[in-house]
Amino acid sequence: MNTNAKSKTKAKPNISKKLNELKKSGEKTGASPIFCRLAYIYLVIPFLIFVFGWFKLPLALVSAAIIIVGLYFAMMYAPSLDISQINRQNIPKILCAVVLAVVWVYMSGIGGYAFQNYDHMWRNAILETLVDNEWPVYINDSAPFFENPVAMIYYFAFWLPAAWYGKHFGMASAYGFLFIWAVIGILFIFYLISAFHKKIALPMMIAFIFFSGLDAVGAFIYTNSPDYTWFNTLHLENWASGFQISSMTTQLFWVFNQAIPAWLITLLLLHLKDNRSLVFIYSFSLLFCTLPAVGLLPFMAYFFIRRCVQIYDKKTLFKDNIIAMLKDSLTFQNVAAGGLIGITSYLFLKSNATGTQGIAYTEIKRFLMPYLMTVFFEFLIYHILIYKKQSKNGLFYVSLGTLLVVPLIRVGPHVDFVMRASIPALVVLFILVMDTLSSYVKEKKLLASGILILTLSLGGLTAQHEIMRTITSTTNSANDPNVPLKATEIDLFQDGARGNFFGEYNDSFFFKHIAKKPE
Repeated sequence: MNTNAKSKTKAKPNISKKLNELKKSGEKTGASPIFCRLAYIYLVIPFLIFVFGWFKLPLALVSAAIIIVGLYFAMMYAPSLDISQINRQNIPKILCAVVLAVVWVYMSGIGGYAFQNYDHMWRNAILETLVDNEWPVYINDSAPFFENPVAMIYYFAFWLPAAWYGKHFGMASAYGFLFIWAVIGILFIFYLISAFHKKIALPMMIAFIFFSGLDAVGAFIYTNSPDYTWFNTLHLENWASGFQISSMTTQLFWVFNQAIPAWLITLLLLHLKDNRSLVFIYSFSLLFCTLPAVGLLPFMAYFFIRRCVQIYDKKTLFKDNIIAMLKDSLTFQNVAAGGLIGITSYLFLKSNATGTQGIAYTEIKRFLMPYLMTVFFEFLIYHILIYKKQSKNGLFYVSLGTLLVVPLIRVGPHVDFVMRASIPALVVLFILVMDTLSSYVKEKKLLASGILILTLSLGGLTAQHEIMRTITSTTNSANDPNVPLKATEIDLFQDGARGNFFGEYNDSFFFKHIAKKPE
């Protein structure tokens, strides 16, 4: 009995000591959590707008209070990131990063200042619908194509700050604000990428813009046409029948509302030193980028298990280890705030039963060769090239496993699931590739560095095609008034894809008990 008592008294100090050591190991002299904290606020603002725009007032006040308290605790434990070059001496580098973000967002078509790919017609319509209608957006009178009254139900969080601004200052201001909001998000992403290298890493930012699978090579093999390998305006990524994994630039140019938050949330999770805010940060992905949120689940499991392994102390009692793990995860921001955000987002999106498609699986016998070619040229070639350096890194296997599985799953009639659910794994793969390349350069391994740079350059042809299309089309529009700059204007409710954005809400828990009633 006495021996047992002694072991129990020793257990808590050991666990406490290990937690402190792990905390200190993630903190460096001169490091600061300020940018992570600002990024948390960037994610919180749209959800607070959603809460006050859609929730009944008493529920909105309580929910907002819980989220703000959760934000406070998350900011308290935000990781300190060390980028020593953020100082006055490096203002030119900082300005270059800002210019790079502005130019990239400008060329994407966000805001309508440059050529927009046709997917923008729905994205413009979403913003305009949110600006022009009261929140929640109900359509109760003469609802064609539906038997009952409908509401707008979609993962529209990214547009909400711009829509709120547009309600007060007009539609043109809404588009301008959307542009600025996107630039801010990209700057956070550039900062978080640079933080892995502890300096303002302009080459890494450029590499992120051009990061892609080898679509040009795959398209060339399928078509035997040099148009896919040199400067052109073609869209390359749909070369493999039944599959498509998008480059970073393609994601921004076509589905910015999902890409920017998915990149940001993934990078924030990668920088976490503990599980205290793991669920809190993840929860925002549901209303921002629903399909990437599914692709994040394997990484969430990995982060949780990795942290538990770090905490576990063999010298202490099993019970005390479990308590320490629970303390590290069952925080206010995870349970109360993250739970509130996640559950209400799920209930809201689930309300759109008319736009929901069941899960299906790829007929692998029918699409075996396109699948194998997609796997090899889109990501496996990178995994092969970095294996020697990353074989002991668990993220290597989680990213590989995720990218192998997501093409086999389908939601709806198109390939949207693989295009969107793959985004987090592609971000992780990019970080691993850049880490490997940095190591090769430092070790002066010229052949290994050259092969990796050549592969990245071939992949960069995908982004180059997207950028060339924007430049060519924007120039043509400036020279010929008959060539449109903005995507075709549509009435979102009358559009053929209306079931994707609106749903009959009569039997919905969210609209029965949480949402404000139509006036």
